[in-house]
Amino acid sequence: MSIPSRLKLKVSPKGQITLPKKIRQDLRISDYVYLEINGEKAYLKPTGFLDDLNSIIAKEVKAEGFEGKEAEAKILEKKKLLVKNLKQELDERKSEEVISFDDAITELELD
Repeated sequence: MSIPSRLKLKVSPKGQITLPKKIRQDLRISDYVYLEINGEKAYLKPTGFLDDLNSIIAKEVKAEGFEGKEAEAKILEKKKLLVKNLKQELDERKSEEVISFDDAITELELD
């Protein structure tokens, strides 16, 4: 099934819309989308993997009780640690076997 070019969606009294599951899956939409407005037209665009990752890290830092500049520093620290760990993981896997990017992402999500 292909994605329709136009879809009629109901707007709730709170101004909310629900995107059908198939559309969310096909467009790889997770918890957030960008709303872009151009004149009288509005466009929904999926956030990327890094946007989602930033949100996860920010929520984690907030749950740990950090705020303001301290939270910003903690987020940066966690990002650097994540990059270091991902690089190490990929280096180890490169020496073991060759796997596709999609397979690597799938395996990391299962850990």
